[in-house]
Amino acid sequence: MSTVRTRFAPSPTGYMHIGGMRTALFNWLWARHNGGQFILRIDDTDQERNLSEALGPILQAFKWLGLDWDEGPEVGGEHGPYFQSERNDLYRGAVDKLLAAGKAYRDYDTPEQIQADREAASQEKKNYLNIRRSLELTESELEQYAAEGRPSVVRLLVPRDQKIQIDDAVRGHVEFVAGLMPDPVILRGNGTPLYNLATVIDDAQMQISHVIRAEEHLSNTPVQVLIYQALGYELPQFAHIPFVAAPGGKEKLSKRKLDKYRKSPQFKKMFDKAEAVFPRIGLENAGGLDPVMVEYYEKIGYLP
Repeated sequence: MSTVRTRFAPSPTGYMHIGGMRTALFNWLWARHNGGQFILRIDDTDQERNLSEALGPILQAFKWLGLDWDEGPEVGGEHGPYFQSERNDLYRGAVDKLLAAGKAYRDYDTPEQIQADREAASQEKKNYLNIRRSLELTESELEQYAAEGRPSVVRLLVPRDQKIQIDDAVRGHVEFVAGLMPDPVILRGNGTPLYNLATVIDDAQMQISHVIRAEEHLSNTPVQVLIYQALGYELPQFAHIPFVAAPGGKEKLSKRKLDKYRKSPQFKKMFDKAEAVFPRIGLENAGGLDPVMVEYYEKIGYLP
């Protein structure tokens, strides 16, 4: 790909996380540095966790910081729609292609069977791998199961004799052994895609040249590479950057550990400042804001 195209794809499940915004900043800077495009995509496939009221603060955080996007919500673009919930036809079409090519399969194993397989592997001190019982079903059995409406998911058929290799722009050469990977679910029983499938299809269709994201996504990369390969897509350049760490440690900054952060001298200064500022602007008890959220810094008086 000659044109640099980066993206940031938040899920509308809460306010804009400052660590996520830092990742977005790297994507925005790389696109601007290379005269490319920065795309904002909303990953809202998990309908149970989505909060409709959370999208506004996400967009406001970008606007406050002056991080404009070339394609996405409120802007549009030729690679839309930019909400994953509106792209289901693309995902299902890709799954049908993988099933037809024998690179994915419909799995009718019950949760109880899978749990028993996991326990057996654990007792034998082996890595858990799918037994792939559904691959042994006959055409008539498959038709019968489908007619019955028997619950199933679609799994990617992992080529277990393969070594997956990437040259990460930050971490260098990284290898994964496919033979240690269970077959991942790519389509739920209700017909909705999982993250790894939707992300690959969207990045390929939107012609993303550089996938710049936090290092916690490195574990998703081997599955995504296999999906890229199975669909015949060109791989982007991956770059996994460090996440924003909690004060005084190396763990990821988390909203769940705010009480612990109050003991940090640096964070205590911010908490004290907020307690003085927020009541003056009509926010009691910080208005539900905290130092993990970008909006917190805007309200407390930081400059963009």
